[in-house]
Amino acid sequence: MSYSKANYRNVGAEGGALHFLRDELDCENLGITVIDAEPGWEGMEHDHADEGQEEVYLLTEGQAAIEVDNEVVQLEEGDAIRVSADEERKLVNGDTQSTIVAVGAP
Repeated sequence: MSYSKANYRNVGAEGGALHFLRDELDCENLGITVIDAEPGWEGMEHDHADEGQEEVYLLTEGQAAIEVDNEVVQLEEGDAIRVSADEERKLVNGDTQSTIVAVGAP
């Protein structure tokens, strides 16, 4: 088959918010995660230096921030930010329900 289809709402949420779609879509190189973040939700601080995977975060709904490079970058709906593989990052949700799409690849 030349395509795969999945609905993130049908994929169990890890850590209370993270819907990982890589396996569901049979992706070989691309990672994609939908984050349904409750008010005040915080992700873990991490990087992807070992995998060499850069990531793009797209805020589709709500308000959130990302801590990267010793700076807090505020995100508004529609904002996207790319983070290099070796940079530590941490998502922090605001006071509303937010949806963030994270896409990564080497």
